[in-house]
Amino acid sequence: MSRINFDLQQLQAFVAVADRAGFRAAAEDLHLSPAALSRRIDRLEQLLGARLFERTTRAVQLTRAGEAFLPRARLALDDLEAAVLGIHEIAARHAGRVSVACIPTIATTRMPGAIDGFSRRMPLVKVRLMDGGMDEVAAAVRTGEADFGLGFSGVSDPGLAFEPLVEDHYVLAIRRDHPQARKRAPTLALFAQERWLAVARTSGNRRLLDAALDVTGRPPVAWLEVGHVSTLLAMVEAGLGVGLVPALAVPQRHPVLKGLRLDDVGLRRHLGVLSLAEGQLTPLARRFLDHLRQSW
Repeated sequence: MSRINFDLQQLQAFVAVADRAGFRAAAEDLHLSPAALSRRIDRLEQLLGARLFERTTRAVQLTRAGEAFLPRARLALDDLEAAVLGIHEIAARHAGRVSVACIPTIATTRMPGAIDGFSRRMPLVKVRLMDGGMDEVAAAVRTGEADFGLGFSGVSDPGLAFEPLVEDHYVLAIRRDHPQARKRAPTLALFAQERWLAVARTSGNRRLLDAALDVTGRPPVAWLEVGHVSTLLAMVEAGLGVGLVPALAVPQRHPVLKGLRLDDVGLRRHLGVLSLAEGQLTPLARRFLDHLRQSW
């Protein structure tokens, strides 16, 4: 293969057009003329030997080659940025970047305080937080896009290691004004006639619930399925039903919602750190992880 000699500006141009789905908006972002931006894309396509965009008078869309090249281009730009920040770290000792992939439950409850405390100690460190489902967290760690991940156990990948940090029980998400909200020793059977909500089967939480609860001990079939726990909580708050969720997901002192522990549902999940089994964290990632352990 002949040497491919494209430059940083061409990669930036490609990613900008893909993100903005158009040349004019991307050109404004990069402070270029549309013609100059188009020349950079043309040159990149020539070097790659493939068209990256389908262009019409109304829209700009990625080709199949463009869709395949986009994540690699992003990763290349991220690696270059990390390399530059690494040089800054050497110069300033306490500067650089940490990338963490994180499930939404942890991202919205534990991470704001942890990041705030860490940034006070190391104000020159840039933190990149990628919040997504458990499968997305594992993928980000596996590909190296994230230094480490925060999620729950159960990922069956021999290339990844899991270090548990805390336990999180499952509770029944219910409105505080529900007639059974103050019931002592409540059980699943008490809510058998409720309108049940659930996250979709593609969710890591749903897979954990289905695997842990046997057929007789499962909640009734849900009449409404949603993609994320946060959406389920919004539906409960709106009075559309009840559902099992991780306790950490239910905000403490919420004026409407309550997480009710059921006596006959002792299900819990282990939250912790996901990392490459054979990899080593950067010094900054280790420092951030040590801070997380202390704050948890």
